[in-house]
Amino acid sequence: MRFMRYNVLVAALLVSGSVWAEPVVLVSGDDYAPYADSKLPEGGMTTDLVKNAFAAVNTETKIEWRPWARGLDETKHGLFAGTFPYLKTPDREKDFLYSDVVVKIQDRAFIKAGNKKLDFNNIPSLAGTTICLPLGWSPSPKLADMIKSEQIKTSRPKDISTCVKMVDSGRSDYFVTDEAQGTAALKTGGVPAGSVVMAESTPLADNSLYLIAGKSLPGSKGLLENFNKGLAAIRKNGSYDKIFKAHTK
Repeated sequence: MRFMRYNVLVAALLVSGSVWAEPVVLVSGDDYAPYADSKLPEGGMTTDLVKNAFAAVNTETKIEWRPWARGLDETKHGLFAGTFPYLKTPDREKDFLYSDVVVKIQDRAFIKAGNKKLDFNNIPSLAGTTICLPLGWSPSPKLADMIKSEQIKTSRPKDISTCVKMVDSGRSDYFVTDEAQGTAALKTGGVPAGSVVMAESTPLADNSLYLIAGKSLPGSKGLLENFNKGLAAIRKNGSYDKIFKAHTK
Protein backbone atom coordinates (compact mmCIF):
# COMPACT_ATOMS: atom_id res chain seq x y z
CA MET A 1 0.00 0.00 0.00
CA ARG A 2 2.81 2.41 0.88
CA PHE A 3 4.55 1.98 -2.46
CA MET A 4 1.26 2.14 -4.38
CA ARG A 5 0.59 5.51 -2.76
CA TYR A 6 4.11 6.62 -3.69
CA ASN A 7 3.61 5.65 -7.36
CA VAL A 8 0.28 7.47 -7.55
CA LEU A 9 1.86 10.57 -6.03
CA VAL A 10 4.75 10.54 -8.50
CA ALA A 11 2.41 10.11 -11.44
CA ALA A 12 0.23 13.01 -10.31
CA LEU A 13 3.23 15.27 -9.94
CA LEU A 14 4.59 14.37 -13.37
CA VAL A 15 1.26 15.07 -15.04
CA SER A 16 0.52 18.31 -13.25
CA GLY A 17 4.05 19.69 -13.19
CA SER A 18 3.28 20.86 -9.67
CA VAL A 19 5.86 20.95 -6.91
CA TRP A 20 3.66 19.91 -3.97
CA ALA A 21 0.00 20.64 -3.40
CA GLU A 22 -0.73 22.89 -0.44
CA PRO A 23 -0.72 22.46 2.40
CA VAL A 24 2.76 20.98 2.22
CA VAL A 25 2.68 18.04 4.64
CA LEU A 26 5.87 17.56 6.63
CA VAL A 27 6.78 15.13 9.40
CA SER A 28 8.88 15.36 12.53
CA GLY A 29 9.31 13.38 15.75
CA ASP A 30 9.05 13.73 19.51
CA ASP A 31 11.58 13.92 22.34
CA TYR A 32 14.07 16.23 20.66
CA ALA A 33 13.67 19.30 22.85
CA PRO A 34 14.11 22.18 22.27
CA TYR A 35 14.04 21.47 18.51
CA ALA A 36 11.09 19.17 17.93
CA ASP A 37 8.34 17.64 20.04
CA SER A 38 4.58 17.72 19.55
CA LYS A 39 4.16 18.73 23.20
CA LEU A 40 6.46 21.78 23.01
CA PRO A 41 5.15 25.28 22.21
CA GLU A 42 4.84 25.53 18.40
CA GLY A 43 6.24 22.00 18.19
CA GLY A 44 9.73 23.16 19.15
CA MET A 45 12.31 25.51 17.67
CA THR A 46 12.89 23.89 14.27
CA THR A 47 9.17 23.29 13.78
CA ASP A 48 8.54 26.97 14.45
CA LEU A 49 11.34 28.02 12.10
CA VAL A 50 10.21 25.68 9.31
CA LYS A 51 6.58 26.84 9.50
CA ASN A 52 7.59 30.51 9.50
CA ALA A 53 10.06 30.07 6.63
CA PHE A 54 7.37 28.52 4.44
CA ALA A 55 4.87 31.17 5.54
CA ALA A 56 7.33 33.85 4.39
CA VAL A 57 6.97 32.52 0.84
CA ASN A 58 3.19 32.13 1.15
CA THR A 59 3.25 28.35 1.52
CA GLU A 60 0.90 26.67 3.98
CA THR A 61 2.25 23.71 5.92
CA LYS A 62 0.85 20.86 7.97
CA ILE A 63 3.08 19.06 10.47
CA GLU A 64 2.49 15.44 11.39
CA TRP A 65 4.32 13.42 14.05
CA ARG A 66 5.79 9.94 13.72
CA PRO A 67 8.53 7.85 15.34
CA TRP A 68 11.80 9.10 13.84
CA ALA A 69 12.74 6.03 11.82
CA ARG A 70 9.22 5.70 10.43
CA GLY A 71 8.97 9.37 9.47
CA LEU A 72 12.31 9.21 7.67
CA ASP A 73 11.31 6.10 5.73
CA GLU A 74 7.91 7.50 4.80
CA THR A 75 9.49 10.73 3.58
CA LYS A 76 11.93 8.76 1.44
CA HIS A 77 8.98 6.99 -0.20
CA GLY A 78 6.86 10.09 -0.79
CA LEU A 79 4.28 9.96 1.97
CA PHE A 80 5.57 13.32 3.21
CA ALA A 81 7.10 16.23 1.32
CA GLY A 82 9.92 16.56 3.83
CA THR A 83 11.12 15.84 7.36
CA PHE A 84 13.19 17.67 9.95
CA PRO A 85 15.40 18.29 11.85
CA TYR A 86 18.15 16.02 10.57
CA LEU A 87 21.93 15.95 10.55
CA LYS A 88 23.78 15.45 7.28
CA THR A 89 25.31 11.99 6.95
CA PRO A 90 26.76 10.06 3.96
CA ASP A 91 24.04 7.41 4.19
CA ARG A 92 21.23 9.97 4.22
CA GLU A 93 22.76 11.92 1.35
CA LYS A 94 22.20 8.87 -0.85
CA ASP A 95 18.43 9.20 -0.45
CA PHE A 96 17.73 12.82 0.51
CA LEU A 97 18.26 16.39 -0.60
CA TYR A 98 19.12 18.95 2.06
CA SER A 99 17.93 22.50 2.68
CA ASP A 100 20.17 25.30 3.78
CA VAL A 101 21.20 25.08 7.45
CA VAL A 102 18.22 25.56 9.75
CA VAL A 103 20.14 25.53 13.07
CA LYS A 104 23.84 25.15 13.88
CA ILE A 105 24.74 22.92 16.83
CA GLN A 106 27.77 21.36 18.57
CA ASP A 107 27.98 17.76 19.73
CA ARG A 108 28.70 17.32 23.45
CA ALA A 109 29.00 14.21 25.64
CA PHE A 110 26.84 13.71 28.74
CA ILE A 111 28.09 11.42 31.52
CA LYS A 112 27.35 10.23 35.03
CA ALA A 113 28.47 12.91 37.49
CA GLY A 114 31.85 12.07 38.99
CA ASN A 115 32.97 9.82 36.13
CA LYS A 116 36.67 10.67 35.71
CA LYS A 117 37.58 7.77 33.41
CA LEU A 118 36.18 9.13 30.15
CA ASP A 119 38.41 11.40 28.05
CA PHE A 120 36.57 12.82 25.07
CA ASN A 121 39.67 14.71 24.01
CA ASN A 122 41.30 11.30 23.41
CA ILE A 123 38.83 9.36 21.27
CA PRO A 124 40.83 6.07 21.04
CA SER A 125 40.67 5.85 24.85
CA LEU A 126 36.90 5.31 24.58
CA ALA A 127 37.39 1.74 23.31
CA GLY A 128 35.35 -0.63 25.46
CA THR A 129 32.83 1.99 26.55
CA THR A 130 29.10 1.96 25.81
CA ILE A 131 27.31 4.87 24.15
CA CYS A 132 23.55 5.31 24.36
CA LEU A 133 22.34 6.10 20.84
CA PRO A 134 18.56 6.32 20.34
CA LEU A 135 16.96 4.52 17.41
CA GLY A 136 17.13 6.61 14.25
CA TRP A 137 20.03 8.74 15.51
CA SER A 138 23.41 8.92 13.75
CA PRO A 139 26.61 8.89 15.80
CA SER A 140 28.88 11.89 16.11
CA PRO A 141 31.43 11.71 13.24
CA LYS A 142 34.45 11.32 15.55
CA LEU A 143 32.88 8.23 17.11
CA ALA A 144 31.34 6.67 14.00
CA ASP A 145 34.25 4.42 12.98
CA MET A 146 34.73 3.03 16.49
CA ILE A 147 31.00 2.38 16.78
CA LYS A 148 30.93 0.66 13.38
CA SER A 149 33.86 -1.58 14.36
CA GLU A 150 32.20 -2.22 17.75
CA GLN A 151 35.16 -0.85 19.68
CA ILE A 152 32.48 1.34 21.23
CA LYS A 153 29.40 -0.68 22.16
CA THR A 154 25.92 0.76 21.66
CA SER A 155 22.64 0.76 23.53
CA ARG A 156 19.67 1.60 21.28
CA PRO A 157 16.64 2.81 23.26
CA LYS A 158 13.69 4.56 21.68
CA ASP A 159 14.49 8.07 22.92
CA ILE A 160 17.00 10.38 24.60
CA SER A 161 15.10 10.43 27.89
CA THR A 162 15.83 6.72 28.24
CA CYS A 163 19.52 7.46 27.58
CA VAL A 164 19.52 9.85 30.54
CA LYS A 165 18.18 7.06 32.76
CA MET A 166 20.63 4.51 31.35
CA VAL A 167 23.64 6.74 32.00
CA ASP A 168 22.38 7.49 35.50
CA SER A 169 21.99 3.77 36.27
CA GLY A 170 25.32 2.79 34.69
CA ARG A 171 23.79 0.74 31.87
CA SER A 172 25.49 3.12 29.41
CA ASP A 173 28.55 5.29 29.91
CA TYR A 174 27.41 8.38 27.98
CA PHE A 175 25.23 9.83 25.27
CA VAL A 176 26.10 12.52 22.75
CA THR A 177 23.93 15.37 21.52
CA ASP A 178 24.12 19.15 21.39
CA GLU A 179 24.17 21.21 24.59
CA ALA A 180 20.63 22.61 24.30
CA GLN A 181 19.04 19.25 23.57
CA GLY A 182 21.10 17.48 26.22
CA THR A 183 20.28 20.07 28.87
CA ALA A 184 16.57 19.80 28.03
CA ALA A 185 16.75 15.99 28.26
CA LEU A 186 18.34 16.17 31.72
CA LYS A 187 15.39 18.26 32.95
CA THR A 188 12.81 15.76 31.72
CA GLY A 189 14.76 12.52 32.06
CA GLY A 190 13.41 11.59 35.49
CA VAL A 191 16.75 11.47 37.29
CA PRO A 192 17.95 13.58 40.26
CA ALA A 193 19.33 17.00 39.30
CA GLY A 194 23.08 16.89 38.88
CA SER A 195 23.33 13.10 38.56
CA VAL A 196 24.06 13.30 34.82
CA VAL A 197 26.13 16.21 33.51
CA MET A 198 27.81 17.53 30.38
CA ALA A 199 31.42 16.35 30.13
CA GLU A 200 34.09 19.01 30.46
CA SER A 201 35.75 18.56 27.09
CA THR A 202 35.99 20.29 23.75
CA PRO A 203 32.94 19.79 21.50
CA LEU A 204 33.02 16.52 19.61
CA ALA A 205 31.80 18.16 16.40
CA ASP A 206 30.24 21.20 14.82
CA ASN A 207 26.98 20.13 13.24
CA SER A 208 23.84 21.50 11.63
CA LEU A 209 20.18 20.54 11.42
CA TYR A 210 18.30 20.56 8.12
CA LEU A 211 14.96 20.05 6.41
CA ILE A 212 15.34 17.10 4.03
CA ALA A 213 13.26 15.69 1.16
CA GLY A 214 13.37 12.47 -0.85
CA LYS A 215 15.98 12.70 -3.60
CA SER A 216 14.05 10.54 -6.05
CA LEU A 217 10.77 12.47 -5.75
CA PRO A 218 9.66 15.04 -8.31
CA GLY A 219 9.26 18.40 -6.63
CA SER A 220 11.79 17.92 -3.82
CA LYS A 221 14.33 20.29 -5.34
CA GLY A 222 11.71 23.00 -5.87
CA LEU A 223 10.32 22.48 -2.38
CA LEU A 224 13.71 23.04 -0.78
CA GLU A 225 14.51 26.02 -2.99
CA ASN A 226 11.23 27.59 -1.90
CA PHE A 227 11.99 26.83 1.75
CA ASN A 228 15.51 28.29 1.45
CA LYS A 229 14.05 31.57 0.15
CA GLY A 230 11.71 31.71 3.14
CA LEU A 231 14.50 30.85 5.55
CA ALA A 232 16.64 33.66 4.14
CA ALA A 233 13.68 36.03 4.47
CA ILE A 234 13.07 35.34 8.16
CA ARG A 235 16.78 35.66 8.87
CA LYS A 236 16.78 39.05 7.17
CA ASN A 237 13.66 40.42 8.87
CA GLY A 238 14.70 39.34 12.38
CA SER A 239 12.03 36.67 12.86
CA TYR A 240 14.62 33.90 12.96
CA ASP A 241 16.46 35.37 15.94
CA LYS A 242 13.21 35.99 17.83
CA ILE A 243 12.07 32.39 17.32
CA PHE A 244 15.49 31.01 18.28
CA LYS A 245 15.58 33.00 21.52
CA ALA A 246 11.99 32.11 22.41
CA HIS A 247 12.88 28.41 22.42
CA THR A 248 16.14 28.70 24.37
CA LYS A 249 14.97 30.64 27.42
